[in-house]
Amino acid sequence: MPDNKWRSEEVEIAVEAYMALFEQIKGGGSDIKQPVFRELSHRHGRSVAAFNYRFRNISYVLSRMGLPTLPNFSFISYTGGTDETVIKQIIEARGYFSDTKPTADLKHKERSMRELPALGILNAPVGKQRPTRITATVESFVRDSSVKAWVLMVADGHCENCGQPAPFVQEDGTPFLEVHHVKPLADGGSDTVTNAVAICPNCHRRFHYGADAIQLALRIVERLERLRAE
Repeated sequence: MPDNKWRSEEVEIAVEAYMALFEQIKGGGSDIKQPVFRELSHRHGRSVAAFNYRFRNISYVLSRMGLPTLPNFSFISYTGGTDETVIKQIIEARGYFSDTKPTADLKHKERSMRELPALGILNAPVGKQRPTRITATVESFVRDSSVKAWVLMVADGHCENCGQPAPFVQEDGTPFLEVHHVKPLADGGSDTVTNAVAICPNCHRRFHYGADAIQLALRIVERLERLRAE
């Protein structure tokens, strides 16, 4: 039986890890699901089986959306405490497969996804002139906006991990950096300036999925005086 009551942040972590593995396989990398599940379990406190189950949920949602899925991986429609709609909203909000054009033929689409999951589909869908509105309820953290603002101010437009300038400037003229909690909120980390850093998107992904993620977290805590190990 899968774990239930997944917080929205946990679902986002699972979707991001799923997509990272998908891109790795698509790029010719090895299909190594179990090590990914073990790493996620180690870092986020849920069982290997729970992440395996969640990945199968994500495959199911992607298949329903007419999008490619991980190869050699069966689907499971049961989503436990997380509604199918929530996973779909995360996929859409992150823009995954934004350049993929699913076919309008449902049977052909499903067959192609199972046989050639990494290639995508060629025909553009008809879509909807008036998309259906949906409402989903998820559990998320209310973060202190002043913590985020202060950390970004202190960073002064430079990634606190690699030291490089922010990759671009936003419409309001401020440099774009992302605030990362060294100990994730989902793992009991605090939303304080002693547990938050401003980093570039590339380093942010590395903190979440890099082979050296644990070492990165330890090093940045040692390097930045304001941080405290939690």
